[in-house]
Amino acid sequence: MLTRIYAYKRRHTHTGNLNFFFLALALGFYHFSYGQTDIKYVNPTGTYHLVGKTKKKDGDVYGWFGTIQVKTLTANKIAMTFYICKGAPSYNSGSFVDTLYYSDNKAIYADEDTAKKCVTTFVFSTKEITVSESANYDLGTCWGHGVVAFGQFRKKSSKVPVLIEPLTGDKL
Repeated sequence: MLTRIYAYKRRHTHTGNLNFFFLALALGFYHFSYGQTDIKYVNPTGTYHLVGKTKKKDGDVYGWFGTIQVKTLTANKIAMTFYICKGAPSYNSGSFVDTLYYSDNKAIYADEDTAKKCVTTFVFSTKEITVSESANYDLGTCWGHGVVAFGQFRKKSSKVPVLIEPLTGDKL
C-alpha cells in the first residue's frame, strides 16, 4: 500500500512539474509577445482644431468647430482647455479647463456628475487628437443640449500655448 501511494505521488508529481513547466513557458511567451508595449511617447503640447466643414453665412458659423490647448506639466500630467460647439443657429457648446493624467498617449476626462458617467477620452498622435465620449445618455448629454465630444482635432501648433479659458477668453 505504501509503495502504491509513493508510486502514485511520483507519477503525478512528475506530471505536475511538467504542467508547471508548460505553464511557465506559455506565460513567458505571452509576456514577450504581448506583455511588452513599445508605445513611443507623444509630446501632447500644442494647439489643436476640430477637423470638419464649417460655413460662414451672414456672420454666423454653421457646422461643428472646436479647439483643444495642451500644455505638458510633467511626463504624465497635462493642463488642457477643451471647447466644442455645434455652430449656428443654437451655438450649443461644451468646455472644460482641467489638469489630466497622461499615460500611453492618452488622457481621460470624467465629469463630476457620476450618474451620467460622462467620460471623454483623448488619444494623441504626433499630428492629432482623436476624441471619443461615453455616457449614460438616458440622463442627458455631457456638455449641453445636443453637444457630443467627438472627432479628430488636428495639431495646428506644437508651441506651448498660452492657455485661454474657452468661454471668457481670459488667459489662465
